Amino acid sequence: MTSSADNLLPADCAHWEPLLPAHAEHALPPTDAEALNAHLRECPTCRQQLQQLRTLLHHLDELPAPAPPPALRANFLQALNQEKAALKGNEPEVAPLVVAHSEKAAAGGTVIPLWEASAAGRWLRVAAAVALLAVGTVLGLLLQPAALPEVAIRPAPAPGLAAQLTTLAGQPASANRRLQLVSEAPTTVQPGDAAVQVLITTLNADPNPNVRLAAAEALYHLRADPRVGPALVQALPNQTDPNVQITLIELLVALRDKRALAPLEQLSRQPNVLPVVRQQAQQGLGLLI
Repeated sequence: MTSSADNLLPADCAHWEPLLPAHAEHALPPTDAEALNAHLRECPTCRQQLQQLRTLLHHLDELPAPAPPPALRANFLQALNQEKAALKGNEPEVAPLVVAHSEKAAAGGTVIPLWEASAAGRWLRVAAAVALLAVGTVLGLLLQPAALPEVAIRPAPAPGLAAQLTTLAGQPASANRRLQLVSEAPTTVQPGDAAVQVLITTLNADPNPNVRLAAAEALYHLRADPRVGPALVQALPNQTDPNVQITLIELLVALRDKRALAPLEQLSRQPNVLPVVRQQAQQGLGLLI
């Protein structure tokens, strides 16, 4: 691969294009990702394709999970009923226990008809059940403990933003989950909350540029917090993703923060920064001066 954008051949883009989807999901090996990033710095066409892929993946993650059709439940219940009927038809019949008349006569005993034995057994069982119920009622009244005072059960407090971004095992949540939590932060976090510092840490340290981008936008919505302005100024020189850099420049210009002049001046002169980022930094300087 040549070092100048003017000398790049279409074959270079054809070589790197199959790696763009994996790079959009941050799944490339470090060596391949570094080589592809070197190509992206010189190729606006591939950068545009990469941005489109990231936007598409973001929208796909936001789609709701498809619900099963209503007919699926009806088909399942019908199959279940058919299976029950088949099992019921295959149950073996149990012959009633009847003592042969000849065997009782040979033993010198008295033969009791089956209906009489069944009636006597039913009455004995009814009498025993009534007696057991009466004894249980009396024992229940005697042994009933004193009524305990009702204790109001308070719901457990919802976990904070930091706890949700990190699982109990200490591993970070998935990139999609982190992106969702950070995007919802303006509706769940107020200026002055401890979660503002969590968003600042996410902006500076999260490995996913989309999550860092969402953290910057969430902090702008919480700009009434005095920590937000200095945090955005300090984060600008540390960012390497062009989208995050451009977004930070726009947010600092919208805040009219004069402290951003020095990092903007430095960014506008860095040779390893994309031309579009340097141009955005120069425009920001002109608006803040």
